[in-house]
Amino acid sequence: MDVNQTRFQLVYGQTDWLPVASGSSPSAEPLFDWNAGDATLSLHQDLFIFPRLSGQVALDVANRRGSGRDRYGNWYWIAESQTELRFLSMKPSSSAQHFWSSSDEVRSCVSTGEFVSTASPQPPLALVFSGLAPTSDHYLVVGVMKPKGLLVFDLYSGGPPAHLLWPASVPFEPFDMAPAADGGVFILDRANRFYWKLDRNLQVQSFQQASAASVPPSAFQPVGATSSGEQCSVSSQVTLDFAASLAVLSDPVAIECLSDGSILILDNPPGAAYSVVHRFQAGVETGPPVVLAQVLAAYVPDSPSSGNPDPQAVRGYDFAFVANSSLQNLVGTLYIVQIYGDQSFAFAVAIQENNCSLTAQPRYFPMRRFEGMGLVSAGGCVYYDFQELWFPLVEQPRAQYQLQAQLLLPQPNVATSPASPPSAFDGKRPGCVWHRLFLDACIPPGAVVLVESRAADAQSLLPSTPWRSEPPPYLRDNGCEIPYVTPQLQWVPGRTGTWELLFQSAVGRYLQLRLTLSGNGRNTPRLQALRAYYPRFSYLRQYLPAVYQDDPVSASFLDRYLANVEGLYTVLEGKIEQVQQLFDPRIIPAEYLDWLGSWMSILLDPTWNEQTRRLVLNHAPQMFRERGTPNGIIRAIELMLDSCPDESLFDETDSGASPCSGSGSPAADVFSVRLVENFLTRSSPQLNSGDAAAAQTPGVIASGSVSGAGSAWTPAHGAAPLNALFRCYLQSEYATVADLNVAWGTSYSGFDDPNLVLLPVQPAGTAQATDWKRFLRDGLGFTYAVVTSADQGTYQSFLSETYSTIGDLNTAWNLTGANLYSSFASVFLPTSMPSSGAMLLDWIRFVSVTLPIQQSAHRFTVLVPVNLTDTSTTQQTKLAVAQRVANTEKPAHTSFDVRLYWAMFCVGAARLGQDTLLGPGSRFAALVLGSGSLAAGNLTASDPIHARDRKSLGERSLIQSCCELKPEGRCV
Repeated sequence: MDVNQTRFQLVYGQTDWLPVASGSSPSAEPLFDWNAGDATLSLHQDLFIFPRLSGQVALDVANRRGSGRDRYGNWYWIAESQTELRFLSMKPSSSAQHFWSSSDEVRSCVSTGEFVSTASPQPPLALVFSGLAPTSDHYLVVGVMKPKGLLVFDLYSGGPPAHLLWPASVPFEPFDMAPAADGGVFILDRANRFYWKLDRNLQVQSFQQASAASVPPSAFQPVGATSSGEQCSVSSQVTLDFAASLAVLSDPVAIECLSDGSILILDNPPGAAYSVVHRFQAGVETGPPVVLAQVLAAYVPDSPSSGNPDPQAVRGYDFAFVANSSLQNLVGTLYIVQIYGDQSFAFAVAIQENNCSLTAQPRYFPMRRFEGMGLVSAGGCVYYDFQELWFPLVEQPRAQYQLQAQLLLPQPNVATSPASPPSAFDGKRPGCVWHRLFLDACIPPGAVVLVESRAADAQSLLPSTPWRSEPPPYLRDNGCEIPYVTPQLQWVPGRTGTWELLFQSAVGRYLQLRLTLSGNGRNTPRLQALRAYYPRFSYLRQYLPAVYQDDPVSASFLDRYLANVEGLYTVLEGKIEQVQQLFDPRIIPAEYLDWLGSWMSILLDPTWNEQTRRLVLNHAPQMFRERGTPNGIIRAIELMLDSCPDESLFDETDSGASPCSGSGSPAADVFSVRLVENFLTRSSPQLNSGDAAAAQTPGVIASGSVSGAGSAWTPAHGAAPLNALFRCYLQSEYATVADLNVAWGTSYSGFDDPNLVLLPVQPAGTAQATDWKRFLRDGLGFTYAVVTSADQGTYQSFLSETYSTIGDLNTAWNLTGANLYSSFASVFLPTSMPSSGAMLLDWIRFVSVTLPIQQSAHRFTVLVPVNLTDTSTTQQTKLAVAQRVANTEKPAHTSFDVRLYWAMFCVGAARLGQDTLLGPGSRFAALVLGSGSLAAGNLTASDPIHARDRKSLGERSLIQSCCELKPEGRCV
C-alpha cells in the first residue's frame, strides 16, 4: 500500500509464477523455467545434445581402466595394456612417462663387493591393473586383477608399492575407485556387484552393523556428544561380509563419493535407454534411485527424430562429482558423460530428508576427441583425457530458448473443479479502476514482454470478456516505486530494473492478465516480481471540479494524463513517509550506509562488502558496549579477517564462552581468533604449604614436578637450603670460583663462602643478574618472580592487605626496638633473603603468588588462525591487520602481542583442551632465509619416510645413490 492507500496484488516466487502441470499431460514440454538463483521466471531453455554421427559406435565401458590426479596436480592412469602405470607431471610442457610396472621389481642398482651374482634376475609375472585413485593423504591405490588385490604407492615418501592381497575365497575384481572424504577410498566391483571401503589407514572396513557393535568406542570423542553409530569395524581378516551388496543394480559402472561420505553409483540396465543413479550410505541405499529418463524428460525426446540423437545416447559412460555449491540442501554438481563420448551433462545434486535428487542443467559441455579413459574430478574442476593429456571440461555457451510463450495470471487453482470460476485478482469493490502494473525484470535487447488484461465485476464473466492490449512497459529511471527498495537483479545493464505501464481501461472487480514473453532464441526476458495496483487514486476526481468529468472521452484522457503527475508525487511522498527505513541497517539502500554510520561516528572500512557493513551497523550498540573487552577485541579482528562474517559472530550466548575465554563451547567455531589473557596461563607456585594450595586456581597451569632440594623445600626450612642450592647451581655453571669472580666482578673465596647467598632482589650487575634469573627459572624448583626496585609499591600494598595494622606486622615478624616499622610505607624490599619465620613466608608468598599475578595482569595474546595454503605474505598480512585492530580496540592500560595459531601450543603455556586442537598438522618445509619463521620450518630438508603421521608401506633404501625421490623414477 502506498501513501494514497492504493493496494497491489503481488506475484512473487515459484508457486505464483509457474503454471501447475496438468495431471493429464505430465510429460508436456515446459514453456518456462524457474531460476532458483535469482528467483526469476524465464522462457524454457532447451538442452543442446550433440547429434550422433552416422555409424558412430558407443564407447565400451570396460576400456575406462582408471585415472586420477594427486593434490599437487600430477596425473596417474593405467595404460592401454593394463600392465603399466603412466604418469604426467604437473610441470608445464611435460610429457607422459612410465610410472611403474611389475618389471620394475628387478633392482636397477649395480651390486658391489667381492661376491656378486652373475645370474640375471627372473622378471616377475605381469600384473593386470583395473581401477585407480589417489587419496587425500597422498597415497595411490591401484586395483590388481590377478593376483586379486591392491597396490598402494606412498606418493609422499616414495619407495616400492605395498601389495595388499585379497583372500582366495573372497571374490574381488576392482573396476572403478573414488577417493573418500575421510582420506580412504571406495572400490567398485562391477562383475560381482559389490563395493568396498578402505579407511585412511588402508584397512578394509565392514558395513555390517553387527560387526560395528563389537568395536570398542574410540578414545577420542566429541565432548558432550554421543557416537554417531555409523562407525565401521576394521579387521585383519577380510571376508565377503565386509563388502556392501549391489544386488539391486543391473550393471554398476562408476562410483563417486559425496562430501557427506555417502556414494553415488551409476547403473546401466541392459537394454534401457537411460542410466540410473543410486545413492548408498554405510552400505545401505538411501531413498529411491534417480532415473535419468525422468530428469531429462523435459529435454530429450521420447523417440528419435531428425537432427536429434537416439535416446540411447543419454546412457552414462562415466561420471564425476564436484562439491561446489553453498545453497541449502544442494551439495554439488554431477557430470555424466554420455555413452558416445561427445558431451557431458551437468546435474545439480540435492540431498533432502536423506533422499538424493538430480536436476538437469541446460549447459553444453563438449568433449573433443575423448579417448574414453574417464572423467576425473580434481581441484573443483572435471577433466577428460586426449592423447595422454588432460583437459578441463569447459562449458560452451549455446543458449536455446523457446521463441515465445504465454502466461496467464493469476495461476489457476488446481484444487477447484472445472465448473468453478477462473482465478482472478480481486479488487475488493465493483467497478474498480486498476491503476498501474510494475515488473521487476530484465528484458534484454531482442526480447519483449507484452501485457494484455481483462476485467469484470463477476468472475464468471471473465472468459467471455475480450483481452485488451496494454502499452509496452518502460524501464523506470528512478528505480522501484516502493520507497528505498532495489530489485535484486543483476543482468543486462540498462535493461534491468522496474518496468512500468499504466492500465488504460481495466475496470472491474476481478482482473486477469496474460503475459506474452518473446525472444530471439538466444535470450529471454526474466521476471522476478509483478505488482498490479488498485484502485486508482484519481487526481481528476480528488482535486478537479466535477465539470471536468462531464465528457467521458476527455475525462478518461485527463485522468490518465494526471496519473503521470500522481506517480511522481506518490514516490516522493512515500519516501518522506518511510524515512525511518534509512535508520534500519537491514533494509537501508547501500548508498546510504556510510551516511548512517556517520550518525554514530562509525567509519566503515572500505574493504568491507555490503553485507559486512550492514552487520556492523546493526550491531553497533553491542560493539560500543563491548569495546575493550575480550569479546569486543575478538569480534573486531574477526570482522577484518573473515571474508564472510554473519550473525553468529555477535551471538552473545556463544561468544561469552569459547573463542574469547577458551572454554570450548560446542556452539562456537574452534578455528577462530582467540584471545588468551596471560594471568590465565601463569604457572603453579609449587609450594608445599597450606597457603600455596590456595593458589591452585582454575586459571593456573601446574608445571612439572620439581627436582632436587626444591621438591621438598618449604618456608619452614628457612633460607639456608636455598642458599646451598644456589651455590651448587653456580658451581655447575662455573669451573672455578675465579671464573665466577671475573664474571661478576667479586672476590669470593670459594663456592662455600658464607657471603655467596641467593639475593631476594635482582642484582645490579649484568652477569650476576643473568645467572640469578637463570637459577630462578631452571634451578630453584618453584615459581619466583623477578623482583626489581620498581616492585617496592607492590610489596608494600601486599603487606598492607595481609596485615590490618603495622603493629600486627611487627608482632608477626618479631620486631623490637629500633627494628619496628612505623608504617607500611617505611617497609622496603629486603637486601638479603629473610632467614626464617613469618618474614620469609610472606616474602615467598609475594614472589610466588602475588607478584606473578601482578606481572601477568593486563596483558593478553591474540592468536590468529591461518590456513595450510596461506603463503608467508598472507600470514604476515593477517598478523598486521590483527595488530592494528587490537591496538585500536584494547584498553589503554593493557599491553598485548599477536601470534599465529602454530605459536599457541607451547609447553608451559598451553592449556590442554583450551589452547590445543586435535587435527591434521601443517607440512613443515625447508626454512627460507628472510621469509621463514623459527620453529615453522626445517633447517634442512628431512626425508619423508620419517614422517610419523603416515602409515608406513615398507622400508626404502636411503643409501643407494641411484634411487631418485621422484614419482616418475621409482627405484626399489
